[in-house]
Amino acid sequence: MITLKRLAPAQWQEYRAIRLEALQSDPGMYGSSYAKEMAYTDAHWPAFLADESRALFGLYDDTTLVGLTGITLKKENVTNAVLVSSYIREAYRGRGLSQLFFRARFHWAREKHCRLLLVSHRAGNAASAAAIQAAGFRYSHAEAATWPDGGSEDALYYSLELEE
Repeated sequence: MITLKRLAPAQWQEYRAIRLEALQSDPGMYGSSYAKEMAYTDAHWPAFLADESRALFGLYDDTTLVGLTGITLKKENVTNAVLVSSYIREAYRGRGLSQLFFRARFHWAREKHCRLLLVSHRAGNAASAAAIQAAGFRYSHAEAATWPDGGSEDALYYSLELEE
């Protein structure tokens, strides 16, 4: 059975493993790199999960972690939040599971009294574009970007206003 659960600090080793897997399997899709995060200390991971200004969710097939997503409040305006770090193992892609990610992040954002959600993706990532637009986000703008894998390609930005 597929479920989505918020990850707790005690699950840091599971989180670390799936996050590093994501960075290694799709290095051009994230704003960070495998080498950078591999160097984080063991103390970093549970502290990251404990921070109440963000939430990380694990996608499980029974007890096996098969995906990851997150949301974080903008420091300069906590009524805005940014959706981050989405990853689903290849064998689970194409099943509409990203909509579980959106529902969980929308729920968390409403609990935090957010009014605006922001998300971006690399221009060549058609699957992300489709999922983002299916969740109701509207295209905002593009910015030139150099990605951790060394590639240069626009980052496409979207926004969604939450109703109270």
